[in-house]
Amino acid sequence: MKTRRFFVALYAFLMLFAIFPAQVFAAYNHINIDQPAAITVVTYNAPEDLEIRAEVQKDGEGLLMSMAYSRRIWEVSYRLYREDVFHTKTFRGNDKDFAGTVLLCRSGGVEQRIPIPQEYLTPGGKQDVMTLDCESWTLRTGVPDWRGPVSVAERLVLIVLVKALLFLLMKYRGLRSWLGFLGTNLATQIPLNVSMKNMMEVGDTAMHSKVFLGSLFVGLVLVLVIETMLMAIAVKEHNRDYTTIYVVGANVLGLITLIAALAWLPV
Repeated sequence: MKTRRFFVALYAFLMLFAIFPAQVFAAYNHINIDQPAAITVVTYNAPEDLEIRAEVQKDGEGLLMSMAYSRRIWEVSYRLYREDVFHTKTFRGNDKDFAGTVLLCRSGGVEQRIPIPQEYLTPGGKQDVMTLDCESWTLRTGVPDWRGPVSVAERLVLIVLVKALLFLLMKYRGLRSWLGFLGTNLATQIPLNVSMKNMMEVGDTAMHSKVFLGSLFVGLVLVLVIETMLMAIAVKEHNRDYTTIYVVGANVLGLITLIAALAWLPV
């Protein structure tokens, strides 16, 4: 009977999960998911009125292009898409297509011209990511080392807090129960969130929607199964059926929190 109830709960969870891909697409409707940005510039210490355009060399002439703007809490990014510039999805390589590109950064009526070094443009790569410090107007390749751990920690804390609130509401009070809860969630949520570090908005993958959603689906099912088994072993305050109901409910809330975090926080 307990096994049957678990699989009924699992089925309900999967049905709920099937609803959320539409929300993911809505959250990313400002991003070209199928064709990643050729150049992504992540800015820090950016003034509120900052505007960035790209001067691209095309057919021997300088072409001034707008860059797609995106703000996620404390991080502002600008993206340049190949098809916007060359009106084609054919890829020749960033070092060829965007050789000689200059970033035009305007703030407070003053414009800074920042050339993109040739070595920052990847031969045969699908996108290049750079970081612009707007205090010194210094451009570097890649993102800061602290960015990945901070983004993981943000999602992890939010998800664990939401699941902890439900744990409290379902009247788990014992110290052993809370230690079991904490150990179980750290064992499942850390690997899940680390696997998504720099996957969506920056990084060299710029996840295609089907790949990302498929991987997320598998990861969440594994999390549900593992958490059900671990919680049944570690938490004895209530019976297993009650704990299984908690795990399914907590994972539904965790999924909603994860989707919100992916939509609004740096990934």
